[in-house]
Amino acid sequence: MNKNLNIINLNLLLSLIFFNYLLYFIFETRTFFPYFAIVILLVFFYLIYENFKLTPEIFYIIFILSFISLGSPVADWDARSIWLFNSKRIFFNENLNQFTNYFGSEFSHLDYPILIQTLSASLASLIGNWNEIFPKYSSIIMILPALVIVSKILKNKVDKLIFIILIFFIYEKRLINGEMDALLGLYTISTIILLMSFSKLKNLNLENLIKLFLFIMTLTMIKIEGLGILICIFLSYMIVYFKYNKKLNNKIILVFVLSVVPIILWKLFIYDKNIVSSSNLMISNGERLLENLLNFKFILLLIKSILLNKQMFLSLAIVFIILSKYIYIDKGLNKIIINKKLFNRELSFIFFTILSYSLLLLLIFILSEGSPNNVFEMKYFMTISSSDRLFLPVHSLILLYSIYLNKNFGK
Repeated sequence: MNKNLNIINLNLLLSLIFFNYLLYFIFETRTFFPYFAIVILLVFFYLIYENFKLTPEIFYIIFILSFISLGSPVADWDARSIWLFNSKRIFFNENLNQFTNYFGSEFSHLDYPILIQTLSASLASLIGNWNEIFPKYSSIIMILPALVIVSKILKNKVDKLIFIILIFFIYEKRLINGEMDALLGLYTISTIILLMSFSKLKNLNLENLIKLFLFIMTLTMIKIEGLGILICIFLSYMIVYFKYNKKLNNKIILVFVLSVVPIILWKLFIYDKNIVSSSNLMISNGERLLENLLNFKFILLLIKSILLNKQMFLSLAIVFIILSKYIYIDKGLNKIIINKKLFNRELSFIFFTILSYSLLLLLIFILSEGSPNNVFEMKYFMTISSSDRLFLPVHSLILLYSIYLNKNFGK
């Protein structure tokens, strides 16, 4: 019996979520939604039970977030008017042709990936009607695989405290209100943890490869920004790890390539339906790059919006406190001493990913500001309203860096 239950794992849960999406994408039917919802929920609760024995923190986090999520309707603009609105349209439409045949497509961003939105629609199909509470429980289900991966590196109380701060003080309600940015942050760090863990192995078995594929694929299918994060992860991985085990890394590169196939197919489908890409609406063609770079007021506002918020302050405060263990002043030699452990492969990999994705986000903000398709009524709209939210993956990476700083110091 236990041997048979071994197949009920993270790979199965993510596979079921993906197949739930795939059936709607390929066969254009909602017929299987209630059945997939039942199976997904059964696997989800079984995995919580199994992991409770090893890491009870996961159970407590899921329980608290579930209690809050099921006790409150969605009220935030992006969650209600974009992500859950698209889920609602999937629930009421029989196929993708109806889903994409929408006059206000620019309003609800129909080009956004719908992996989690099909799961929300499945949950709604299970109860037989749409409401603003139960369908967003899809976010809680999606949290579990990433939580399990991250929990495996939490070896002491400091690591666990940093992770609790990430969940409840950095992400706050964004894990449960139907938005995607906090989920994107969780899958960013869980994907990096998997890559660092697998890089230590001599070879990867099929289960490892499938797990890596599912996590990377999910990262790109949560939001289109996931594709940008994946590019930064890939480049950073190549810089830090490629020369150490080329045979293993060839397999990882193949997984990277295969993992982007679903998001590429989705974008091709959207292009075929003549739906305007959201990036085309937000980002200019580069004609405003130089003008925005020379706009001192805009640059100051951008820096202020990125740095002067609670999420960034907490993230940087924690990393600097732990970083102080690695850097100290030798009064006898009158020089600053830097611990060589600060430059190990794991920390370098995370650091390069933080740096590259931060630069990519900065470039997007600079290109977007003043775009003719942006909101005219509010100057610097994207910078003011979105900087803290879009930087959540960066906050996540900074705290992951802090955890690895803490765990590597005593080695």
